[in-house]
Amino acid sequence: MAIVSAVRRTVFAAVLTAFAVSFVASFPGVGSGASRTDDLVTGRQLYRKFCGQCHALSAANAAGFGSDNSHGLGELGGPSFNELRVPYSFSVTAVVEPTGGHEVVKKRITAKQLRAVATYIEKVTRKHPVPAFPTSG
Repeated sequence: MAIVSAVRRTVFAAVLTAFAVSFVASFPGVGSGASRTDDLVTGRQLYRKFCGQCHALSAANAAGFGSDNSHGLGELGGPSFNELRVPYSFSVTAVVEPTGGHEVVKKRITAKQLRAVATYIEKVTRKHPVPAFPTSG
């Protein structure tokens, strides 16, 4: 009886460990520095493509202040994100419910790209001193 009990505990521990490992692995970037770095690189590239022509952000090496309109992403520019702390939801909302010229971005960005760039913006602006408001741009 003691052997059966020990075997059950061992099997239970193995199943629990396998479940925990698969659960953690199901979240991108968790437990992997490389994944987080890749996410930041992808987010930075997407920021430069879709946001950086209008919104300055030194972490993305983006000057903002409008574009030459050759890509059709705007002429006037938007607020600089160098000081603003921009939550994920604000970035998504600005594109999904376009305001301030984001209509073109909405037509060109995929849902996956939008999630990636919104995550990037939130991460790199997390410690910025000025909280953004939905009307900030």
